[in-house]
Amino acid sequence: MSRSNRRICGFTLIELLVVIAIIAVLLGLLLPALGKARLTAQTVKSKANLRSMGQLQMLYAGEFRDSYINPFNTTKTGGGFANGGWATARKPGLAGYYEFTGPGQWYSEMYAFHWYSLVGGWLHDGDYASEVQFAPADKFILDRFQDLAIDNPGFNLNTGIWDCSYVMSPTLWFSPKRYKDDTRPNPSRNDGPSSLARRNKVSETSFPSNKVIMWERFDWSQKSRRVTNDVGFQVIDLGVEEGHPQWNNPGANPGALAADGSVATVKMSDVAQLAESDNQRVVREFTPTDRWNPPTSLFINYGMSEDGFEIGSNVAGFGGGLYPAYFWATRDGIKGRDIVR
Repeated sequence: MSRSNRRICGFTLIELLVVIAIIAVLLGLLLPALGKARLTAQTVKSKANLRSMGQLQMLYAGEFRDSYINPFNTTKTGGGFANGGWATARKPGLAGYYEFTGPGQWYSEMYAFHWYSLVGGWLHDGDYASEVQFAPADKFILDRFQDLAIDNPGFNLNTGIWDCSYVMSPTLWFSPKRYKDDTRPNPSRNDGPSSLARRNKVSETSFPSNKVIMWERFDWSQKSRRVTNDVGFQVIDLGVEEGHPQWNNPGANPGALAADGSVATVKMSDVAQLAESDNQRVVREFTPTDRWNPPTSLFINYGMSEDGFEIGSNVAGFGGGLYPAYFWATRDGIKGRDIVR
């Protein structure tokens, strides 16, 4: 019997090779389609999570006299800060405080990433581990959350604090006055009112469908990002690097929750284009007060130093571009607009 006529499981060797080749071709055709379908499902789920965030905000506003989510004692002044400054937070019904520290402008602002672990119980009673706080494609944050229990035997979901996939705008707990001029002022740890910290009301929002209050921290639909540094009026292209684009990267298309509860995919290149309009009123309105460039130490302190944030730094573990603080430092705060719809 010739080699070509030998049979393996009922097939000749040639027939078996043909079948294997056909399977390989089919897999080559199907895998991209399956990958796209999976990405679409993850995107849909993430947008649904943002809608849940909107429900949580509505529940909170109904319980706290129309207020945006705010755990801070913004009226706190003077000495006697045994439990920290005004930017301390406590989980409902539990003892102990956590202070959201940060240098200069950043005092209190890292609450923007950790908010769900403090108030998530309003949406799912006592269920601080609810999956709605995590985007399905956010591997960094999912791995870190799972490692918490392993690395910290005493970790308890009812008492612990961690970050989630959806960022809350600090404009929700600062007065619109803080975002009137270029460069937001530094808050005072010992004086909430002078820091312009306050309890904003949902009804005080001037453009509910245009003011972004929460958003996806990355555009997980893209696996690489074009890096640019916005220096003055000159944009310097630094090429392409591996990693998901941060929400305010000019090439990102993150999901965003508006103050009216609606969810949309925002094309950040369109937002950036508004800030380059010939109309100076439009330029001011859609140009945030600052660029988003927190110090690397801030991320290291909060265990977020390996997530791939773009902060315009060349420090090991950080990289990417330097971009305006869209959504984070909206011009005029809750009185301003982030998107046009």
